[in-house]
Amino acid sequence: MDFSAVTGIITGIPFDWLALGGLAVLFALDSLRSGIGRACALALALPIAAFLFSFVEKTVILSGIEVLFSSPTAQAATFGAVSVASYLIVRRMALEYVESGTGEPIQALLAGVAATIVIIVVWLQVPALDALWHLNDSIAALFSESYRLLWLLGAYAALAFARG
Repeated sequence: MDFSAVTGIITGIPFDWLALGGLAVLFALDSLRSGIGRACALALALPIAAFLFSFVEKTVILSGIEVLFSSPTAQAATFGAVSVASYLIVRRMALEYVESGTGEPIQALLAGVAATIVIIVVWLQVPALDALWHLNDSIAALFSESYRLLWLLGAYAALAFARG
Protein backbone atom coordinates (compact mmCIF):
# COMPACT_ATOMS: atom_id res chain seq x y z
CA MET A 1 0.00 0.00 0.00
CA ASP A 2 1.41 3.38 -1.04
CA PHE A 3 1.01 6.17 1.51
CA SER A 4 3.04 8.77 -0.40
CA ALA A 5 -0.08 10.67 -1.48
CA VAL A 6 -1.34 10.92 2.09
CA THR A 7 2.04 11.94 3.46
CA GLY A 8 2.36 14.49 0.65
CA ILE A 9 -0.92 16.11 1.70
CA ILE A 10 0.02 16.15 5.38
CA THR A 11 3.48 17.60 4.76
CA GLY A 12 1.91 20.33 2.65
CA ILE A 13 -0.14 21.62 5.58
CA PRO A 14 1.65 24.36 7.55
CA PHE A 15 2.60 23.47 11.11
CA ASP A 16 0.51 26.33 12.54
CA TRP A 17 -2.69 24.81 11.17
CA LEU A 18 -1.80 21.42 12.63
CA ALA A 19 -0.97 22.95 16.02
CA LEU A 20 -4.20 24.92 16.11
CA GLY A 21 -6.19 21.86 15.08
CA GLY A 22 -4.51 19.90 17.87
CA LEU A 23 -5.35 22.68 20.32
CA ALA A 24 -9.00 22.57 19.25
CA VAL A 25 -9.03 18.79 19.72
CA LEU A 26 -7.50 19.14 23.21
CA PHE A 27 -10.14 21.68 24.21
CA ALA A 28 -12.86 19.47 22.73
CA LEU A 29 -11.62 16.43 24.66
CA ASP A 30 -11.44 18.43 27.87
CA SER A 31 -14.94 19.80 27.26
CA LEU A 32 -16.20 16.30 26.55
CA ARG A 33 -14.73 15.05 29.80
CA SER A 34 -15.50 17.88 32.21
CA GLY A 35 -17.88 20.30 30.49
CA ILE A 36 -17.29 23.53 28.66
CA GLY A 37 -16.49 25.60 31.75
CA ARG A 38 -12.74 25.83 31.09
CA ALA A 39 -13.22 26.73 27.44
CA CYS A 40 -15.77 29.42 28.33
CA ALA A 41 -13.58 30.84 31.09
CA LEU A 42 -10.57 30.95 28.78
CA ALA A 43 -12.57 32.56 25.98
CA LEU A 44 -13.72 35.27 28.36
CA ALA A 45 -10.41 35.70 30.17
CA LEU A 46 -8.08 36.13 27.17
CA PRO A 47 -9.67 39.31 25.73
CA ILE A 48 -9.84 40.72 29.26
CA ALA A 49 -6.14 39.88 29.72
CA ALA A 50 -5.27 41.58 26.41
CA PHE A 51 -7.14 44.67 27.59
CA LEU A 52 -5.47 44.65 31.01
CA PHE A 53 -2.03 43.98 29.51
CA SER A 54 -2.21 47.29 27.67
CA PHE A 55 -2.30 49.01 31.08
CA VAL A 56 0.62 47.17 32.69
CA GLU A 57 3.30 49.58 31.44
CA LYS A 58 1.33 52.56 32.78
CA THR A 59 0.71 51.08 36.23
CA VAL A 60 2.43 52.94 39.05
CA ILE A 61 3.76 49.86 40.81
CA LEU A 62 4.75 47.85 37.73
CA SER A 63 6.08 50.65 35.51
CA GLY A 64 9.37 50.80 37.43
CA ILE A 65 10.15 47.14 36.86
CA GLU A 66 12.19 47.17 33.67
CA VAL A 67 12.50 43.38 33.50
CA LEU A 68 8.79 43.07 32.59
CA PHE A 69 9.26 44.98 29.34
CA SER A 70 12.90 44.36 28.41
CA SER A 71 12.28 41.77 25.67
CA PRO A 72 9.38 40.21 23.77
CA THR A 73 9.83 37.06 25.84
CA ALA A 74 9.50 39.01 29.08
CA GLN A 75 6.45 40.82 27.72
CA ALA A 76 4.91 37.48 26.70
CA ALA A 77 5.59 36.11 30.20
CA THR A 78 3.95 39.20 31.69
CA PHE A 79 0.96 38.66 29.41
CA GLY A 80 0.89 35.04 30.54
CA ALA A 81 0.76 36.09 34.18
CA VAL A 82 -2.07 38.54 33.46
CA SER A 83 -3.87 35.80 31.49
CA VAL A 84 -3.59 33.27 34.30
CA ALA A 85 -4.88 35.81 36.82
CA SER A 86 -7.77 36.73 34.50
CA TYR A 87 -8.58 33.06 33.89
CA LEU A 88 -8.65 32.25 37.60
CA ILE A 89 -10.89 35.23 38.33
CA VAL A 90 -13.31 34.44 35.49
CA ARG A 91 -13.33 30.75 36.37
CA ARG A 92 -14.12 31.58 39.98
CA MET A 93 -16.93 33.93 38.92
CA ALA A 94 -18.52 31.44 36.50
CA LEU A 95 -19.14 28.41 38.70
CA GLU A 96 -22.41 27.46 36.96
CA TYR A 97 -20.43 26.45 33.86
CA VAL A 98 -18.72 23.59 35.68
CA GLU A 99 -21.01 20.74 34.57
CA SER A 100 -22.43 22.36 31.45
CA GLY A 101 -22.13 20.27 28.29
CA THR A 102 -20.45 17.24 29.88
CA GLY A 103 -20.42 14.24 27.56
CA GLU A 104 -21.99 15.95 24.56
CA PRO A 105 -19.70 15.65 21.52
CA ILE A 106 -21.16 18.43 19.37
CA GLN A 107 -21.01 20.92 22.23
CA ALA A 108 -17.48 19.83 23.05
CA LEU A 109 -16.39 20.29 19.44
CA LEU A 110 -18.00 23.75 19.30
CA ALA A 111 -16.33 24.75 22.56
CA GLY A 112 -12.94 23.52 21.36
CA VAL A 113 -13.10 25.38 18.07
CA ALA A 114 -14.50 28.54 19.69
CA ALA A 115 -11.78 28.64 22.36
CA THR A 116 -9.13 28.14 19.69
CA ILE A 117 -10.58 31.01 17.63
CA VAL A 118 -10.41 33.32 20.64
CA ILE A 119 -6.79 32.27 21.26
CA ILE A 120 -5.87 33.04 17.64
CA VAL A 121 -7.55 36.46 17.70
CA VAL A 122 -5.90 37.44 20.99
CA TRP A 123 -2.53 36.06 19.84
CA LEU A 124 -2.60 38.30 16.79
CA GLN A 125 -3.63 41.34 18.85
CA VAL A 126 -0.83 41.13 21.42
CA PRO A 127 2.47 42.19 19.78
CA ALA A 128 4.59 40.37 22.38
CA LEU A 129 2.94 37.04 21.52
CA ASP A 130 3.22 37.70 17.80
CA ALA A 131 6.92 38.44 18.23
CA LEU A 132 7.34 35.22 20.19
CA TRP A 133 5.68 33.06 17.51
CA HIS A 134 4.48 34.63 14.29
CA LEU A 135 1.52 32.69 12.97
CA ASN A 136 1.31 31.68 9.33
CA ASP A 137 0.39 34.47 6.88
CA SER A 138 -2.77 32.64 5.86
CA ILE A 139 -3.91 32.56 9.50
CA ALA A 140 -3.03 36.22 9.95
CA ALA A 141 -5.02 37.10 6.82
CA LEU A 142 -8.00 34.98 7.84
CA PHE A 143 -8.12 36.50 11.33
CA SER A 144 -7.09 40.03 10.31
CA GLU A 145 -8.55 43.20 11.80
CA SER A 146 -11.29 43.22 9.20
CA TYR A 147 -12.69 39.91 10.45
CA ARG A 148 -11.78 39.83 14.15
CA LEU A 149 -15.13 41.06 15.37
CA LEU A 150 -16.98 38.49 13.28
CA TRP A 151 -14.73 35.67 14.50
CA LEU A 152 -15.18 36.66 18.14
CA LEU A 153 -18.94 37.03 17.80
CA GLY A 154 -19.13 33.64 16.10
CA ALA A 155 -16.98 32.03 18.80
CA TYR A 156 -19.05 33.48 21.60
CA ALA A 157 -22.28 32.47 19.86
CA ALA A 158 -20.91 28.92 19.53
CA LEU A 159 -20.03 28.87 23.24
CA ALA A 160 -23.49 30.15 24.12
CA PHE A 161 -25.06 27.42 21.98
CA ALA A 162 -22.77 24.78 23.46
CA ARG A 163 -23.74 25.76 26.96
CA GLY A 164 -27.45 25.69 26.34
